[in-house]
Amino acid sequence: MTFWTALRAQLLNRLWYVIPSAVVVVNAAPADCLRALSEAARPNLARLHLRNLFTDGRRYYLDPDGDHFRMTSSSKVPWRRRARTTIAAVVLGEVQPAGEGSTRIRLRARMRFLYFCDIFFIPLFMTSLLIFAPWPPLLIAMLAALLFALSWGWHRWTAALQAIDIVYFIERALEDWTPKAAVGALAPGGPDVITQEREFREQWQKFYEQHKDEREG
Repeated sequence: MTFWTALRAQLLNRLWYVIPSAVVVVNAAPADCLRALSEAARPNLARLHLRNLFTDGRRYYLDPDGDHFRMTSSSKVPWRRRARTTIAAVVLGEVQPAGEGSTRIRLRARMRFLYFCDIFFIPLFMTSLLIFAPWPPLLIAMLAALLFALSWGWHRWTAALQAIDIVYFIERALEDWTPKAAVGALAPGGPDVITQEREFREQWQKFYEQHKDEREG
């Protein structure tokens, strides 16, 4: 990888991508994963366990394309009837067979292109007014840079929140097929397991004596 390629990747990850990389592994075929996401994106009384994903009128839009898909989201605007929030983030998914009946879903999230362009409108307008102010050029440059930084930070924060909601939706929609971590059983008679009634009584008595003074006080 050349220096300029690495620099370009770093700039995209910092400025445009809000989730550079995430992976979800499920025990299902790729077609089943896409079908489950498509069905979960439509609210249904048969899937009440997913109802918290649709709070505030949130909706999810899935656009599959072979072994790739795009997903976006929006929600209701509380103070405007029938209005919806701007689609700020696009989650890009790549579905790959991982062997033994499992599937690996690679996710990346970036700002939507039109939403990214919106970063510059207000700062450019304000900068066009600042350049005519009777202030030192250095101060004007610092104020202009601050405007751009604040606008970028706000847009990136909004897009990141949307992207996190979408990734969470994907994880919840596929959780029935997500491998569960194995929890090892403690060995009988181990140091952290009380297996005899006598040992339990001894431990309880020690606990009682230690906290007796606190209760009486």
